[in-house]
Amino acid sequence: MNKKVYSLLTTLMLSLAVLVGCSNQDVNTDKKTDTATNDAKVEEKVEDTKNESKEDKDKKDDDKKEESKNDSEDEKAEITFWHAMGGGQGEALESLVADFEKEHPNIKVNLQNQGNYGDLNQILVATMQSPSDLPTITQAYPDWMLQFEDANLVTDLTDMVKGEDGIEDYDDILPGVREEIEQDGKIMGLPFNKSTEVLWYNKTLFDELGLEVPKTYDELKEVSKKIYEEKNIPGVGFDSLPNFYATYLHNKGLEMDKDLDITSPESVEAVNYYLDGIKDGYFRIAGTDQYMSGPFANEQVGAYIGSNAGEVYVKDGVEDKFEYAAAPYPAESAVQQGTNIYMFDNADDAQKKAAFEFLKYLTSKEAQIKFALDTGYMPARTSALEDSKYKDSDSSIAPILADATKNLYSRPLAPGSQQAYNDIGSTLEQILSNSDSDVESELKAFETQYKSDFE
Repeated sequence: MNKKVYSLLTTLMLSLAVLVGCSNQDVNTDKKTDTATNDAKVEEKVEDTKNESKEDKDKKDDDKKEESKNDSEDEKAEITFWHAMGGGQGEALESLVADFEKEHPNIKVNLQNQGNYGDLNQILVATMQSPSDLPTITQAYPDWMLQFEDANLVTDLTDMVKGEDGIEDYDDILPGVREEIEQDGKIMGLPFNKSTEVLWYNKTLFDELGLEVPKTYDELKEVSKKIYEEKNIPGVGFDSLPNFYATYLHNKGLEMDKDLDITSPESVEAVNYYLDGIKDGYFRIAGTDQYMSGPFANEQVGAYIGSNAGEVYVKDGVEDKFEYAAAPYPAESAVQQGTNIYMFDNADDAQKKAAFEFLKYLTSKEAQIKFALDTGYMPARTSALEDSKYKDSDSSIAPILADATKNLYSRPLAPGSQQAYNDIGSTLEQILSNSDSDVESELKAFETQYKSDFE
């Protein structure tokens, strides 16, 4: 290669190296410039965040919540609710459902009336053989659900109730009611149409005779005797014989369960308490009248122990014949009774979520007050009982229920408990219909049947 060519190539290579070096320097400079710019932007954004007002943050949080709510509302669900509420009670339930669906337009509640309580129970038991045909939720007495719980067909509501979107004021539900819906540490249902027993009395008659409202069984007996002596009518009767027996024993410290000795002194005492009044004329049973509200309204008895939900019958029967009033059950404790609502496990997740929203609504303070005023059932919440909207209503029950529900108890739940309860009622009816009954002998004869009910 000649010297001229070599010199020319050397010159070209040096020029190229300079150009590349300058180019790399420009790139690095651009990178530094971009980094500085980005750093400035980040610092500016951080500063903007620091300067962001609390109101702006709150608005963003609200927007997120609203977005989440809208996402939730977009999840449409349809649930089926089996029940046995007819007449005015059914209309009250329909009104609650309409209110709920208005607040939750993406949840449809299909109300399906199954007839009376006996019909509903039979249909539930028959459908148990094909669990997929069970409804999403059902109204039921707790003892009905024992076999369903044993078959793992009932949803445990504990996590839903105690969870983030659960029932924050769950403890506001009356303790005696919670005692029933909680089994083995699990919340298996939520309360629906609840009641307790109270003393319905002829206030006009009580004022005329100068009688004080009785607060104990002994006082009840003395008041009854006074009415019989002065007016020649029985003073008091009990609507439910098995409730009388179970509540009398409960106030003696005994429960009507499989361990009860039906021939014990306390058991004999309970039956004799009532039978002595029958013999001497100051007590009576409903008998062929079936309920005591009829004889009470017709002034054939001065007072009776019955459900607080019976006010509509008392009011319609009494009309303007006399002034009536209600008072708490005349003992330390009174029974809580009625149905709850249970969720079946065959429902899918969307249905369960929707059903729980409905259950939360039904057990809310507002819904409890509305249903109580429309039906006569008692609110199952302390706050509802004490709310002026309920307490100051025109109901004779409302002003006294806060006191009447202070110490409620629930009957023990066990397989056979309902049959034993029914059999006690029949046995007492037989004993009290014959003033010559030998209580000890009758209870001894009933002992085998009572024990077999729990086997």
